[in-house]
Amino acid sequence: MKARYVTATLLFLASVAIIGTNYRAHAAGSDTPTATYSHGVLNVELPYIAPRTGAGTLTIEVLDPEDGVLGRSERRITLARGKGSWQADLKLEKEIAIEDLVWHRVRYRFRYAGATRDAVEGTDSLSEILRTPLVHVLAQQSYLSGGAAAVRVVATDSKNDPIKGASALRIELVMPGAPNQVVFTGPLNQRGTTEAQFRFPAGVTGSYSLRYVVDTPIGFTDFTQPVRLEDKVSILLTTEKPIYQPGQTIHIRALALDRAGHEAAGSRSMTFEVEDSRGNKVFKEAVRTDAFGIASAEFGLADEPIWVRIICGR
Repeated sequence: MKARYVTATLLFLASVAIIGTNYRAHAAGSDTPTATYSHGVLNVELPYIAPRTGAGTLTIEVLDPEDGVLGRSERRITLARGKGSWQADLKLEKEIAIEDLVWHRVRYRFRYAGATRDAVEGTDSLSEILRTPLVHVLAQQSYLSGGAAAVRVVATDSKNDPIKGASALRIELVMPGAPNQVVFTGPLNQRGTTEAQFRFPAGVTGSYSLRYVVDTPIGFTDFTQPVRLEDKVSILLTTEKPIYQPGQTIHIRALALDRAGHEAAGSRSMTFEVEDSRGNKVFKEAVRTDAFGIASAEFGLADEPIWVRIICGR
């Protein structure tokens, strides 16, 4: 059983972590085109100015960097003279990662029936018009194993505006060599925020990561934040005096306290170890705490002077 030094653990508040892609975005309904992407479907809103009223064919296409068509919409509509906007949902031939989609373009063209002129057309880069979700996380860097946790999560678009519609949050504890353990699932409110409350699994200590996954109407994003899970039992180690003479007996006593409930940690395994100044172990004894979280041991010193270090661990 590996021993450890008894130390106090402090919990620090982490600064706000922000994850997302900083693309230029615009509010829907403005004079600037916008696009959102979710589950392989690109939704576009394209403002236009029609030179005259008339019927015709509207074609909207998604082009890759080599001008290959990945998604296409074509329909017959009637335009009224003046300003307006087109909306379309374009199903792509294959789902593309958001970081690759920004290299693509949207091309549109409205051609009046029976006319070869007065077409309304244009091409926009998705890197300029794509709205993407951002996740803001306010959380601690350290938690107690088996203890309760509360995390504030806020989702906005890349212009830091609220995202309309239903959004959902999932928090996973990333377990090395094992499937991620879901510790929270729930919706975000109409302001795109929630205070996620959950409890970490007991007996899990060390360095891990929390993965935040947010699914919104304009796409999903995730963010992984390192956390440390500390043993929730603190140990107070005492001896009856700080200095001993050669040949005397050291009386060691330890008190184990559950920091999560501020109660005595009774019936817990504990190991006392004593090392000399060279790091050699000269004493080791495994014990269990009583109902009051107390355990004790005795160690007789040699007849010659020696420096010793006492270690108490679980």
